[in-house]
Amino acid sequence: MQKSLAIELMEHVLNLSAELNFIIEKIETIADEGERVAMRRHMGKMLMASDENLYRPILNQYPELDPIQN
Repeated sequence: MQKSLAIELMEHVLNLSAELNFIIEKIETIADEGERVAMRRHMGKMLMASDENLYRPILNQYPELDPIQN
């Protein structure tokens, strides 16, 4: 992958993570515990999938794009 594309993708991945975190905050307000737990589980799977399939592959190729290290 070209670095310019990796930079662009990383920006979108970080925006996606922020949106997913916003959704998680809203899920925590669901009154029904069973529904809340189920949605929390689904969100966890989405977060793990985006980390494993988007975030990590980009950082493996371009570790300097890691926002935590910068």
